[in-house]
Amino acid sequence: MPIPIPCPGAHNGAWRRAEQLRAEDGIPHDITPVFGQPVHCTRCCARTRAELLALPELLAAVWLEALHSSPGPKTGTIGRSPTSPRWPGEPSRILTDHIVGGLLTLEDDIRSLRHLNDRRTEVTEGTAATASVRFIATHLEWALTEHPAAGEVHDRLSANPAAQIHFWHVAATRFTRRDAGTERYSAPCPRCDLLSLFRTDGDEYIECRNIACALLLTRAEYGTHAAGLAAAYAA
Repeated sequence: MPIPIPCPGAHNGAWRRAEQLRAEDGIPHDITPVFGQPVHCTRCCARTRAELLALPELLAAVWLEALHSSPGPKTGTIGRSPTSPRWPGEPSRILTDHIVGGLLTLEDDIRSLRHLNDRRTEVTEGTAATASVRFIATHLEWALTEHPAAGEVHDRLSANPAAQIHFWHVAATRFTRRDAGTERYSAPCPRCDLLSLFRTDGDEYIECRNIACALLLTRAEYGTHAAGLAAAYAA
């Protein structure tokens, strides 16, 4: 019987950090990871499929931002220029290129790995993106279990298909201001020291939205961090 492996999703971040401390400093812990079935847990599989299928509509909404020359939100947006856009709709165009390019690259990767026919060249960008989403959805179970990067821990640099899909979805959701129910935390991030800690309803982790940092904290870890800051200020 195969030995179960911890799911590579971000929700196992606290367990991974505890394991690192145990390996480096001998600090014991009693955190139990969520195991994959066989690689990703059922929750990650369901979330990845839902986020993938939502991408065509989100891309259309991002395109509408460009049509109406909207610069998009001021924080947490992939492709956001540090100053004013050089031309109307530039941030929308950059984000669209990022997501559509990623979808097509992932599709080509799966086709190559599974020895399937090459992708058909579509006439329009929207048609190509929709066709790519349908193809990836058809092969998603394979991608989350057999893809060479399926076991990579989820972060913004990971080639794990689930991680890529998640960050495309997050970027488009934030850009189109659909992340209602997001709570901003008042304490600065313990890693980058910016006021960039947020948590969206339903998420287990508080996330630093500074792309260069991307730290994940449990609410207990944030509480400890905030209490330490309060004690330091009181002193």
